[in-house]
Amino acid sequence: MADSADNSSIAASWYELGFARSLTEPALLLGVPRTPLIFNGVFAFVMIFDFGFWPILLFTLAAHFLMIYICKSDKQFFDCLQSYIHKKNYYSV
Repeated sequence: MADSADNSSIAASWYELGFARSLTEPALLLGVPRTPLIFNGVFAFVMIFDFGFWPILLFTLAAHFLMIYICKSDKQFFDCLQSYIHKKNYYSV
């Protein structure tokens, strides 16, 4: 009897184990998904080194904080936006 009680407690504990956050949540770099972060960085790089427009850093910094704010509520916002933009409009409704 004692062995069956011990085995059931061991089996029940497997269901209560938590997964690592890396398996259940998307990876964010600086609080933002990789694609928008790279786009923002490349945009700032091009504007600064090609045109010498240093005040763009304020715009890209504000854009980065806006992306962080958006990603706090929905970490897959930019992935969903990208798939929505490329979606074909089959119905004219």
